Amino acid sequence: MRNIPRDSWIMLGCLVVLVLTVGWCVYLPQARRMDDVRTRIASERALLESNERRAAILPDVARRVQEMKTLYQELDQRIPARTELGGFLREISSHLNSEKLSSQLIEPGNPSREDLFHTLPIIMRFQGSYLALAEFLKQIDGMQRLARVQKLRITRSSEEGVLDMELQLNIYFTDTDRTTR
Repeated sequence: MRNIPRDSWIMLGCLVVLVLTVGWCVYLPQARRMDDVRTRIASERALLESNERRAAILPDVARRVQEMKTLYQELDQRIPARTELGGFLREISSHLNSEKLSSQLIEPGNPSREDLFHTLPIIMRFQGSYLALAEFLKQIDGMQRLARVQKLRITRSSEEGVLDMELQLNIYFTDTDRTTR
């Protein structure tokens, strides 16, 4: 083998030092940074996939919200404003008269406030046949206004075929007028 001149050894040494320096100062930090970026990309992909799965239910949620809006819009129409209470009491009275229920007494109670509406208890006392009572309750159920029978007490009257009835009915209303909403 031939003798390599000393200058060539120096150049070869400088070249080796230069390659090691570039590898140590440039390649290794870049490789570490690249690994960090790949790790971050993988975690961001996993987060994105997780968010996509969670977002996939949004159309179903939007549909259910629309169904609830429709349901509560109908409910809102059945819960009138306070100004319509007189009409409801007249309607109840006409149902009592149409079923020939006698000795009628209607006592509105004190309204109580709930979160979104008010409740007004109404106590009614009257006399009549069982079939007349059943028809009266059917008419109350068919009313546009939301009303719930809370208590019903039926006792036998001294007259043949006549019952004494006491009924507590709750009706619901709002303070606001829907036309201003």
